[in-house]
Amino acid sequence: MPGTTEQASALRAPAPDPYGAGANAAEPAGWAALRRAFTGPAPSEGRRRAVMAALGNLNRHGAWLELWIGGDCRGRLALEGGRYRIGRDPVCELQAEATGVSRVHAIVEQERPGERDYLCEDFDSANGLFHRDRRIRAIHLRDGDRLQLGSPLKGEGPTLLYRHPRSPLGQLIHWGAVGALVGSGLGLGGLLLATTISGGSSIRSVSGPVKVFSTDGRQIDAAEGSSTALPTLADYPLHLRQALIASEDSRFGWNSGIDLFGTARSLLLGTGGGSGLAQQVARMVYPAVGTDVSVARKLRELWVAWQLEAGFSKNRILKMYLDRAYLGLGAEGFEQASQLYFRKSASALDVAESAFLVGLLPNPNGYSPCNRENPTWGRERRDLVLGRMHAEGYLSDQQLIDARRRPLNIDPSACRESTYSTYPYFSDYVIGELEGRRFALDLSSPEARGNYAVISSIDPRLQAIAQKQLKGFLEGPGGRAGLTQGAVISIDYGTGAILAYVGGGDYSRSSFDRVQALRQPGSTFKLFAFLAALEAGVKPGDAVSCAPLAYVAGCRHGGAGATSVAAGFASSENVVALRLAQKAGLDKVVAEARRLGISTPLEQSFSMVLGGKETYLYELARAYAVVANGGRSVPLHGVKRIYDLGICGSVRDLASCPPSGVTTPIGERPQQLIEPAVAAEMDALLRGVVSGGTGSAAGVVADARGKTGTTDNGVDVLFVGYSPSTRILTGIWMGNDDNRPTQGASGGLVAELWGRYMRAIAG
Repeated sequence: MPGTTEQASALRAPAPDPYGAGANAAEPAGWAALRRAFTGPAPSEGRRRAVMAALGNLNRHGAWLELWIGGDCRGRLALEGGRYRIGRDPVCELQAEATGVSRVHAIVEQERPGERDYLCEDFDSANGLFHRDRRIRAIHLRDGDRLQLGSPLKGEGPTLLYRHPRSPLGQLIHWGAVGALVGSGLGLGGLLLATTISGGSSIRSVSGPVKVFSTDGRQIDAAEGSSTALPTLADYPLHLRQALIASEDSRFGWNSGIDLFGTARSLLLGTGGGSGLAQQVARMVYPAVGTDVSVARKLRELWVAWQLEAGFSKNRILKMYLDRAYLGLGAEGFEQASQLYFRKSASALDVAESAFLVGLLPNPNGYSPCNRENPTWGRERRDLVLGRMHAEGYLSDQQLIDARRRPLNIDPSACRESTYSTYPYFSDYVIGELEGRRFALDLSSPEARGNYAVISSIDPRLQAIAQKQLKGFLEGPGGRAGLTQGAVISIDYGTGAILAYVGGGDYSRSSFDRVQALRQPGSTFKLFAFLAALEAGVKPGDAVSCAPLAYVAGCRHGGAGATSVAAGFASSENVVALRLAQKAGLDKVVAEARRLGISTPLEQSFSMVLGGKETYLYELARAYAVVANGGRSVPLHGVKRIYDLGICGSVRDLASCPPSGVTTPIGERPQQLIEPAVAAEMDALLRGVVSGGTGSAAGVVADARGKTGTTDNGVDVLFVGYSPSTRILTGIWMGNDDNRPTQGASGGLVAELWGRYMRAIAG
């Protein structure tokens, strides 16, 4: 800077206040000019220039220093970039002629060109530079800062006042941001109040991972994270956590769990995504949130994310993410993915490897290096994450260069065709069984910690056949009849072990489990009326009147005369079921259903006898299994053994796990629920349904027994049956979630699917 005495004297003269009365008066004119630029007639290019000029005027701002001595302003220095000196020497741009002030007492300068504010630094003065009564070496100035030249203990000395107020446009943005912050606070306060009133966070998440395995040792779950998850958050490398935050949610550390900007962007563009870490965890631990791109799903996601934030710490939510995030090829959680791709623990990942795994998150299989169509996407995504880490200050320039130069070095075996498959509906059922009265595990509290390996009863071969057959039938005959959903459960009726369990057509579209859904059973419920009648002494060959009864018409196949008990059951005659229920007593029918395991509300009515009261498919299957098992109880279950990995150490060490870490369920004591002779008579009636009745489509299985069920307009269609040669019982329901009527669908159509499936099992 030039340093002549004349220039210094000129600078000591009071400078005009950029935001004095004149500027304040001009402020409304600036806004008026902007309004005219937007509304006035002008060509598009001229309008753009006018708008930019008006915004430039509104964004104009200036900085200056004031020197105060003894309550008087002795000098004012406009700051226009560069370097300025303050002191007694005449060459100083702001001269302070006072006792205790050094020749050059302080320097004020912009550290970098274009920066808004200035740095003030003590220039080795004799008496020092003080801010708020503390001696300082340097300070980044902010509007309104006061600095004293010399110690406050020596009396009132010269004071520097730094002024750099916001421009009119800056003020508007500032107060708009304050308003948005206040509005967000009020909104979040409302959410907190609603959460408090409703009893706090209602989210139940598994605090430690629970892994479910099939009978042959395959991992089959897809909802609860990796069984090899690292014990604590600190076990995951810091750079992995930084990569995750930089890539997925840079505001995670201070936001409320809700990324409003990303959510709004995704809704406006309709692209999905836009969710912060807590929102993504909400989908992982609470499948009911869904994965569809819709406003309703986003609202569910936001509410669950808020409850997660209300109930858990940031570190806990981050740990959930690291344990459960899906990373392609069946790998859930970063520890499992690290073992898959790099054959080492996540705790040993370097920066480049961590960035690679994080880069897979938006599209794990698409960005996988195993994607033959785009094999370089994995590296490109890694480099993108590394760039974000650098932008957030987690990596230096050299660290970024070094990490991008690293080869991926993926384990070649990771790209072989994966045999990993998941049975999410069944996995959800297993979690419910673990938390139920049989085991009463607490999988939600921090003290329980979870971390179990569960050996289930599921048979992968039967499960694969069930999934394939149901999917094919919904796309074929079932779809043509207007059926869009289905559920299948197969059990070994001798032991009660669940062998196959399909809760719907596609878990990724809907996690609602239809095996455990309340649906009307239709004529499959007649089992209990006929059993009650047989126990009351009725024989299969006895004649029953076909005349109409109450609001129920007469027999479809017997006219106004009579038909036998066996023929009435085979043809599913409603009036026959009602007359037998009357003979045995409606209370006996209810008692029969209860004894065989129906737990849903029942009433003594004709509607109940004809299957008008909702029940669960799995309870119907268990009841029919009692008949198949000669009248003996069937303990339905999906869990064979439980390993506590806190004791066993790892899923790789289950064979050597100490006895204290292994739980083998206590088997149910067998009970004779139905007299063997009555069970045999009922077995014959069920055989007649297939050999000459409504379930003839199931006759492709030579020894099939079963019963069809159809509700009004084909809303619910069922078949429950078994094969003594295989000792497998299967119950199937089909219908529509919205109760939409079908186009002539019936239990006979489901019997066709049952036959296909059971024949495939035998073959």
